Amino acid sequence: MATIDLSKLVTADMKAAQTRQARIAAIIAERERRLGVGFAHDFGDTRGVHRIATSEQDMRGWDEVTKIANAMLALNDPVSTIDIVTEAGPVQVTAIEWQHILIAAAAFRQPIWTASFALQAMNPIPLDVTDDQYWL
Repeated sequence: MATIDLSKLVTADMKAAQTRQARIAAIIAERERRLGVGFAHDFGDTRGVHRIATSEQDMRGWDEVTKIANAMLALNDPVSTIDIVTEAGPVQVTAIEWQHILIAAAAFRQPIWTASFALQAMNPIPLDVTDDQYWL
């Protein structure tokens, strides 16, 4: 007579949990993809519109620029510039202009984070989490 190893039994709840975890991983991957596409920023002068990159590596560079800009602001330096490179090429920004880019980035990035959390809270999570309707 055969014995059944109950430790290898997969329940419906276990399968549902695995499916949910796979869909959450898909949401996170789509969130990272969307966060990384960047956004357009208009300097409002002769520098024009620059595409600001927002990949994970770019965001590490942003941290460096933010530290410099914060130090400049703390020293009340509104005129010195920081050299950055956008997808349109090199450009110089003041500490205050960098703060405007940070605000523009928040306007671009925060809705993506919010949508990803809303998707993860859905029950059931939609099959196609890349559909733009969930990210608007």
